[in-house]
Amino acid sequence: MKLYTPMSSELSAGLVCFDVDGIGPEEVVMRMHDKGIIMSSTPYRESYPRFAPSLINNENEIDRALAGIAEMK
Repeated sequence: MKLYTPMSSELSAGLVCFDVDGIGPEEVVMRMHDKGIIMSSTPYRESYPRFAPSLINNENEIDRALAGIAEMK
């Protein structure tokens, strides 16, 4: 897995973009949806899966999302 983020803190946001080697972004999103984890893919020429943990998520939900991504390796 590779995480993508702007180097400048002025461009930083709550969205987490990443990829999983050998699995396309739409497939990653679909697999996560099957686990009840909401994600989307970026709508740009080069697309990445992304999710947006926020104040409404608890640690367990974020851990569950990370575990789901790790299972795809």
